[in-house]
Amino acid sequence: MGWFSSSKAPTSEDTFSKQEAFLAIALATSAADGNIDESEVKGIFAYLLQMRMYDGYTEKQVSEMFNKLVTILQNEDVGGLIAIAKSSLPDELRETAFVCAIDIALADGVIEDGEKAMLEELQQVMDVSDEVGAKMMEVMMIKNRT
Repeated sequence: MGWFSSSKAPTSEDTFSKQEAFLAIALATSAADGNIDESEVKGIFAYLLQMRMYDGYTEKQVSEMFNKLVTILQNEDVGGLIAIAKSSLPDELRETAFVCAIDIALADGVIEDGEKAMLEELQQVMDVSDEVGAKMMEVMMIKNRT
């Protein structure tokens, strides 16, 4: 089983809004190493609150959404969270969610082997082509240079 494997397939009752689905991908990326630091959470909030998709959302609303998703993560594991997010995320936002995941993984300036494996699996799960995924990685590496 991989990073995002889940023993339970999402049902029609397991749905997120597109904002929740997007945040779920970010949360799962952060949680893939088994630990979510406060600095990662702050970075995710800052990132999302700059996006048009979250126009009108307050930090409190995003925090409530985050807490809901953390509860789901604890109950369903990373694979379950990703499965629900993928089924809820519009196709046109999958690449956007993947590039956000790359950005989160690169927050410390380096992609470790475990993070690389996780991103490769997420790329497949999100149906991002190798060509597009490689371009995204290149751009995010440039963006996150220190």
